[in-house]
Formats: sequence, C-alpha cells, structure tokens
Amino acid sequence: MDKTQVYNSVRNCISEELNDFEHMFEGVLRTRVPLADSVIHYFLERSGKQLRPIMTLLAAKMLGNVNEATTYGAVALELLHNATLMHDDVIDQSPTRRGSDTINKIWDNKVAVLMGDFFLSKCLYCSNSTGSLQISRVLSDMVTMLVEGELEQISNVRTHLLSEDAYFSVIRGKTASLFAACMKIGALSVEASESDKERLTKVGELMGMVFQIRDDIFDYYPSTKEVGKPTGHDIMEGKITLPLLYALQHAPADETARMKAIIEQPQELTGSQVALLVEFAKSIGGIEYAQAKMKNITYEAKKLLSTFPESDAREAVMCLIDYFSDRNY
Repeated sequence: MDKTQVYNSVRNCISEELNDFEHMFEGVLRTRVPLADSVIHYFLERSGKQLRPIMTLLAAKMLGNVNEATTYGAVALELLHNATLMHDDVIDQSPTRRGSDTINKIWDNKVAVLMGDFFLSKCLYCSNSTGSLQISRVLSDMVTMLVEGELEQISNVRTHLLSEDAYFSVIRGKTASLFAACMKIGALSVEASESDKERLTKVGELMGMVFQIRDDIFDYYPSTKEVGKPTGHDIMEGKITLPLLYALQHAPADETARMKAIIEQPQELTGSQVALLVEFAKSIGGIEYAQAKMKNITYEAKKLLSTFPESDAREAVMCLIDYFSDRNY
C-alpha cells in the first residue's frame, strides 16, 4: 500500500470513534464572536491529519472501549497541539503552514496569539471534562515538557551546544512527550493496568522520536507544499539536527573546524553557508546515519508494541509507526 492507503486504513479502524471526535472538536470550538468564528472556520478547513487524536483513540481501543473520557482527551490533545502551532507561527514569523497562509499572515500576530490562547482554554475545558485527574495531570505535565523542550533548543542554539545527547533531549521534550501523552491518555481513559499504560506510553515516545527525526531529514532536501519549509530552514535558525551533528562528529578535523566556525559565527547565516552545511552533512553520511537511527527506533517501538495482544487496533498502530518513518511530508 502507498502512504495514503496506509493512513486511510488506520482511520478506517476507528472510523466511528473519529466521527465522534470530529463532532466534539467542532462543537467545543463554537463561539459567538464573528472574528473568532472566521478564524476557526479557516483553521478547520485546513486542519492536519489528526495523527495525535488517532493515536489516543487507537490506544484506548487496543486496551478497552473508546468512551467519552477518551474522546475528550483526544480533543484536548488536538487543541493543545494546534495552539502551540499558532504560537510557533508567531514566534517564527511564518507566513505559511502546510501550503496555506498562517493566521498571523492573514490577520495579525495579536489575533494568532489570542486564538492560540482560546484553543488552550478549550483544552482546559476538555481536560476537566474527562473526569480524570490523572489525564488532567498528563496534559499539564506535557505543556511543561513542550515549553522546556523549546527553551532547551533555544539555549542549545545560543550556547552552540552540539551533541547527540542534547539533540535527543530536545526532541523528547518538544515532540516525543506529546506522542507519549496521546498513548498514555488513551490507556488512562479505559483504566488500563499500570504495566500496559507504561509500555504504551513508551511506544508513543518512540513514535514521536521517529516522527521528529524524519521531519529533521526533510530539512536537507528541497521543500514540498506538504512539508512547507525551504531546504536548510532549521540550520538557518541555528537548529543543528541529527544529520549535521553526525557529520560534525565524523568528518576530518580540519573540515569540522571550518563548519563549526560557520555555525558559531555571531551573524545570521547566509544562503550559501546554509547550502554548504547541508551538502557537508550529506557528504559525510549524516542522512544515512539519521535514517539508520530512525530505523532502530522504529524496530524498538514495534517490538514493544508486539507485547500487546493482537488486534485490529494494534495492527493500525504498527502501520502508523511505518507511516511515520516512511512519510514524505
């Protein structure tokens, strides 16, 4: 199957549950403010693939029956995820996302920030509506980890901290924590055992790491409409990801010193410097290393997932792991 077929097969496993999710998601976002309605309508027409709520629903279905707490938890996660995207677009001054103009581009930064806050407020409402203090705690802990992950990345950029350990610490905080929370909330919503909850949470974390490494590899190739960022965008912002980290650690000393001098210069990198760093990472084998690392984590996630009883939901999560590692957007 191609990637679209894989994604559709995953959705088909929870088609009824997704319908309930989408109905609740749209209902939660209803407002009497015309400006907010306009932004929300624009947002809903361009919403993403809902990967995080899909993970939550599948986790619950693996271990029990999807219920109202599951759906409220899935909605809370999607609201939180999209709130962070709105705020990120303001911080990064991004004019586009997924090939469409961002809210801050069409309206302005003030509207984008306030709409992000609105989504966060609705996330809190859904968190309370789960009726589970444990789920609410997972959501609040996750917000802390997301913010700390972003701040850690900024700190690494400013101090030129170039280590693989620092890289994985960042992606665990800013990406993997959210994927782990999806699986954990799904498990909590059906009152799964402590062992099942812990193992499924770890599966989610590993899936998040696979997702982020794949995303980082995109930075070394020409942009597509779906990816929506130019080649070397992360490097331009001072984010040194796995392919370039590997190259810096394995290239000849004189070449490494020359590349580090470019990275550590105080002024903003030029386009030609970014292109030089991209080609350097490729020539030393950084892409192949990142792909191998991603493959190992994919294997670890599938091995852990296989400890659960066989079911359609488990098979759908297996497919989702492959989808994350093989996706081209």
